[in-house]
Amino acid sequence: MGIKTCGAIINVLDFSHPHVKSLFEDGLWGFPDKPVNRNRWRLLEKGCNILIYGNYNHNKGVYLKGTLIEKFESHEPVEYWIQNKKGYPLQVKINIEEKLENVTPVLKGELAEKGVKICKAKYDRWSLIIFGNFSGATYSFDVFEKVLELYDARNKKIELKPEHDTVKEIIHKIGVLQGKLSQKEVPIDSFKLDVVWRRIPQAVPYIVFEVHIHGNLEEALTKLKHARDIWNSKPILVTKREMIREARKIASGAFHEIYDELKILSIDEIVDLYRKKNEYKVVESKLGIF
Repeated sequence: MGIKTCGAIINVLDFSHPHVKSLFEDGLWGFPDKPVNRNRWRLLEKGCNILIYGNYNHNKGVYLKGTLIEKFESHEPVEYWIQNKKGYPLQVKINIEEKLENVTPVLKGELAEKGVKICKAKYDRWSLIIFGNFSGATYSFDVFEKVLELYDARNKKIELKPEHDTVKEIIHKIGVLQGKLSQKEVPIDSFKLDVVWRRIPQAVPYIVFEVHIHGNLEEALTKLKHARDIWNSKPILVTKREMIREARKIASGAFHEIYDELKILSIDEIVDLYRKKNEYKVVESKLGIF
């Protein structure tokens, strides 16, 4: 089992609880020595991604992300844990990446929708969930990847440069924020499409994107046309504002079959949409809806 195929969600119940101070100040957390906790705790691996779940401002969800530095068993008293200083011997040290007040969380209902079925229960009677494709894991690793991808789409900052890979990543994250199955560098015959969105895993992409900043514009349009022919996907070209007129001229000629369906967007429009999507999610989070 490697760290790339292991993840965990830790439930701290409430971020206002005095015990959580140990997490904020020392990255320290612990679990009661119960069979279910021990069985899951032993599966944690150094370097794996950890998501921290709890109640904050009357909304439950994943608010923090970190990596596991170490795990150890200790029966020494922990001064932070005033209610039971020796009651949480299965301990972990976590490097927390964000500040609580700056995070747009993945809320409890969204976790349930992503496949964390335990979050469908009214009460959170769990301390630790393990994700992995191995015996003893609570859920498969692909469930964790979906949650982590949504969390990162809302909280991982992108330097908004007009570069191919940056724009491609922004389109991908917009798809994630939209709740679509978004993928980058998707093969179709001898081509690779920059980004595609699916509604369900088994379906062909219903929208395909090509980002064109430099190089051969006809090649980008050829890939979009091929996706339209093979998958009946809606083609979208994203390019620099000053290149839109040229793109329309070329598309109306050699690519007239897809011209009526082709959408040509500027990079500025995509960046603006990404900003607004993130701002909207912040408001949703504060209101406790999604």
